[in-house]
Amino acid sequence: GPCWCDQACARTLDCCHDYAQTCPVIPCAVSQWSAWSGCAEPCKRTYRVRSRHVLQEPRNGGEPCPALQQRAGCVEYWSRQGTECQQALIPALITTGGFGTARKKRAAADGNERAGYCVQFQLVALTPGCLHSQQPQHRRWMRHLRGGHTVCVECQPPALLPPGRHCRGDGAGSRLNQLLHWQAVGNHRCRGTWRRIRQLDSCSCPSAHSFLFI
Repeated sequence: GPCWCDQACARTLDCCHDYAQTCPVIPCAVSQWSAWSGCAEPCKRTYRVRSRHVLQEPRNGGEPCPALQQRAGCVEYWSRQGTECQQALIPALITTGGFGTARKKRAAADGNERAGYCVQFQLVALTPGCLHSQQPQHRRWMRHLRGGHTVCVECQPPALLPPGRHCRGDGAGSRLNQLLHWQAVGNHRCRGTWRRIRQLDSCSCPSAHSFLFI
């Protein structure tokens, strides 16, 4: 008689002699992932999604379908109206303070030198990647990033932006003791959190603990 594609026969040992040919195992097949969506909401820590769909349902005991949707953390720094979100949300991009000397020389030569400011932060946490940069020049200054240390980060042109004349990620408007985020330029694995202490007209930290907004 006809061979029925009933998986139970594999357990009861009464499958048709041509079961494997008539009822081949067909695993689930899915499409490629779609592009990531935008953030669910602007100006807050939320999520984005991507999805895929089933191209072939599993048959005859084939592998089941995997997850069809993924979520990932997401922050958009601009509102739907195109205005910048509050400063507390924007991660600071920093590099060694020594880079600022060349900046100031170029600005003075162009006659565009403008006063900046400095912000003191207390480092709270950082990733192990800060000690494993592939470029020695980055390792030299990143080794001064340590939890609990107070660091000075200078805001100067061209990172000093109108109209508020501030640097992105300086934490202006953040709540007391709010955790803010930073990212080291030159090593995407080096990032962490800190708390804003105060804003100063000039930096007074030792050069080893002085950094620069990018």
